[in-house]
Amino acid sequence: MSRAWLPRRIRVGIPALLACLTLSLATPAWAQRGNESRAVTIIGGDAYAQRCMAEVGAGGSSDQTLATCTRALRNPRLARDSEILLMINLGVVLLRRGENDAALAQFDAVLEEDDEHAEAHLNRAAALVQLSRHGEAIAEITTALGLGVMEPHKAYFNRAAAREQLGDLRGAYEDYRTALEIQPDWGPANAELARFARTRRDTLASRLGETGQQ
Repeated sequence: MSRAWLPRRIRVGIPALLACLTLSLATPAWAQRGNESRAVTIIGGDAYAQRCMAEVGAGGSSDQTLATCTRALRNPRLARDSEILLMINLGVVLLRRGENDAALAQFDAVLEEDDEHAEAHLNRAAALVQLSRHGEAIAEITTALGLGVMEPHKAYFNRAAAREQLGDLRGAYEDYRTALEIQPDWGPANAELARFARTRRDTLASRLGETGQQ
């Protein structure tokens, strides 16, 4: 593939980029197929934990959601797996609120407990992108992919966005394409690949126009 048709490096503002980033929510183990042996009971019996998971899953980022998730983590009877799930979801809330340093600290705390938690690595990468630390974000996403994230198409999409910020257009294109191969007809990846194709057409048209004027 010739580099000539790839789009020029586009600097995307941080707020705009957040809309493109895909976060990975922690799902209770009892809700995951094939994970019956790691069933978590405390979330099922704790009202604050239940509410936190429901509100974050519905896209919540309000003061109320933040308070609910924080309150859920104060339960002294939380099992370790439950605590990690709630910590990740609290980090997602903070990231949605633009509290990026706090979100990063939250994901760091999760990884201190379990440094092989793929979803924590993926969300930590989202926080790093928001902090314009794109090289570190790419490394985190690559780690997450190696550990086996639940939705790899989102990981490839996020890595593509980070690579594009660093000017690695070929790598970005390949990651967007991989995301679409994993999840066919996925809107975000379709849109980015369409942008690449549109830029290619515009570049070719411009060159043909320059040739015709000579």
